[in-house]
Amino acid sequence: MHESTATSAPFTHAYDLGALPNHGAEMVLSPSAAERAAISDWLGLLSLDSLKATIQLTCHGDEYTCLGSFTADVVQACVITLEPVPAHLEGTFERRYQLLPRASSSRRRAPAPEPAAAIEISTLDEEGPELLESPVLDLAAPLLEEVSLALDPYPKAPGAVFEAPADEAGPEDSPFAVLQKLKPR
Repeated sequence: MHESTATSAPFTHAYDLGALPNHGAEMVLSPSAAERAAISDWLGLLSLDSLKATIQLTCHGDEYTCLGSFTADVVQACVITLEPVPAHLEGTFERRYQLLPRASSSRRRAPAPEPAAAIEISTLDEEGPELLESPVLDLAAPLLEEVSLALDPYPKAPGAVFEAPADEAGPEDSPFAVLQKLKPR
């Protein structure tokens, strides 16, 4: 398996939240063939034929909302036969962020939120927003997380059936038979 750390991510897309317009922004992320190959290796896939995501960033007071949707075409190895198993993935995700005070001092001053917007934000998630130390956000991180969660953990080729090996353990192979041998006669 791979070791998942922030520095080993195979694909990143940095966005400075201080540059976010008041009306928000929309970005399309579509990794190159080389980046898809690196993501494929990182996720343990045979191949990642396509990956495209649309991400919308908005700001409400001191909180940022990241809404995304993605499609991906992946090929995994069958857990039984190791044959290629193609799959089409689709998903959506939402993340909320809030800059820590020292990080927000370098960003632009956001307009005060409207009361309706504040109520809407507070009902999105009981956990609250993720706190950020830097105003630079990696938009690819939640995308890669969601793609990895959308993968079939046990892909199976059509018609593949697991047949357990026959149990050939005789009475002499039993752990109790070994103990019986240790018993004094």
